[in-house]
Amino acid sequence: MGTANAQQTAQDASEQGTSALDRLLKRIFRTEDFPTISKYVVEINQKLAVDPDQSNATDLSNVILKDHALTSKLLKMVNSAFYGLAAGKVSTVTRAVVVLGYENVRLAILSLALFEHFKGKSNAKPLKEAVVGSFWSGMMAREIAGMEENLDPEEVFVCSMMSHLGKLVMIYYLPGEYRKICNAMTDQGISEAKAVRSVCGVTYDELGMAVAKQWNFPQQVYESMQTLPKDELADKKASPERLRLVTSFVKELSAVIHGDTSKPSVKELHRILGRYQLHLNISKKQLKTLINDSLEKVQEHAQALSMNIAQSAFLDQLSAIYNPQHRKQAKKQAPAPEEASGSFQLTDETQLKAAARIPATRNPSDIIMEGIQELSQIMMNDYNVETIAVMSLEIFYRALDFNRALMFINDGSRKKMTVRFGYGHECQRLIGRLGFDLGPSKDLFNLSIQVGKDLIVADSYDEKMTHLIPAWYREKIDAPSFVFLPIHVQKVCIGALYADRDTEGLPISETEHRYLGMLRNQLVLSIKYKQNS
Repeated sequence: MGTANAQQTAQDASEQGTSALDRLLKRIFRTEDFPTISKYVVEINQKLAVDPDQSNATDLSNVILKDHALTSKLLKMVNSAFYGLAAGKVSTVTRAVVVLGYENVRLAILSLALFEHFKGKSNAKPLKEAVVGSFWSGMMAREIAGMEENLDPEEVFVCSMMSHLGKLVMIYYLPGEYRKICNAMTDQGISEAKAVRSVCGVTYDELGMAVAKQWNFPQQVYESMQTLPKDELADKKASPERLRLVTSFVKELSAVIHGDTSKPSVKELHRILGRYQLHLNISKKQLKTLINDSLEKVQEHAQALSMNIAQSAFLDQLSAIYNPQHRKQAKKQAPAPEEASGSFQLTDETQLKAAARIPATRNPSDIIMEGIQELSQIMMNDYNVETIAVMSLEIFYRALDFNRALMFINDGSRKKMTVRFGYGHECQRLIGRLGFDLGPSKDLFNLSIQVGKDLIVADSYDEKMTHLIPAWYREKIDAPSFVFLPIHVQKVCIGALYADRDTEGLPISETEHRYLGMLRNQLVLSIKYKQNS
């Protein structure tokens, strides 16, 4: 009878928790900006969900390139010290995907998406500290992964960082509940975990997992959000899954720093380490080294995520555990209360550049020249012509912010030009499906190829030239202005670069045309070089 009552009580508690979670989720889902973080992340996840091997650099790059800010931040992150494995300057998303791999790029996008989303309310100090804490957790877990043979450092970094998602969501979307949680901790003297359960009827982990599933995050991300229970850690026979073990350990360390005590101690960290040492081979001395190293890495790599971490209370607390003098020094140097709110910020790249007096916008010629330089570097090694072609198209598309960019390839056997690659508006429906016959036809595209001249159209509806616009173009694209640049190798047209705009007027300037010609020449050179090697 007692067992039956216990089971019923557990079932009732579970139902109450589910009901409480559903209520919170409904409120969050009604928030206007809730879906924004998932707009492109979901699409990226879908590209890789079924079979990553069937995805290609173009597919993934095309999704990322839809968001200019995300593109800029990804390239900045890839070229930072954070990714020491990326040799040389990476100026295209296509190259980033090739160098880092699909999964690492997806994980990088997840981390960038998290910071981009939650910095929207960066004036809220609890949110700032929670974001900094999550970043440190990722860096600490990454340091631990470096000691392990079977853990991917990038996967561990993202999973550990995302393990704080429940708290971030609570602060961002449910500030009223979060204030009640803080009051409960102060008034009742209870831990944060108990306060969350008391106020909301759920845990941070449960909320974070539910939101991560809604945002279509990878399974390993939301599965590693749950802190390991004591009985699993005490089981000598069955070792927990390594990824979850590391994320849970780091999460508990972070909770001590974030806790209601103003002076977290070495003793508290060692107490947590003691619970995990059965399965995690880290000594007390190594823990100190790992924490110090992770703090240095946070300082080094924060800029890769456009973070200004000056005057972070979380990092000050953590630094003071092994260096008590840091706490005294921080108190002496602490700004006056009225100035403190402006001393710490999460900012975006534009703000950081403005602060450094660096222009926020980039000259198209700079992007093209960086791309040409990267193509030259790749030619020094063994390379794939298709990758070079796709990179050239991306540079072409991104440098001048076209509506759409396509690469036509000459299918010699059928005497037909067919779209092989594409970026931008509705390009997926055109790849492999759109093309035109090569021959004596007097349309603009064939004329351009026959005379070997570039085609620059400011108004495709001009009465003087409408008879030269072929039916296939009107039916499938029908852009008001466009450019068409044939690619000739040894006097044979092997393909063409095409891009359009959705407004009338010259699509490119004379100077931009000259730089695009240089880009095309580099592509031709790489093809010739490969043919002769």
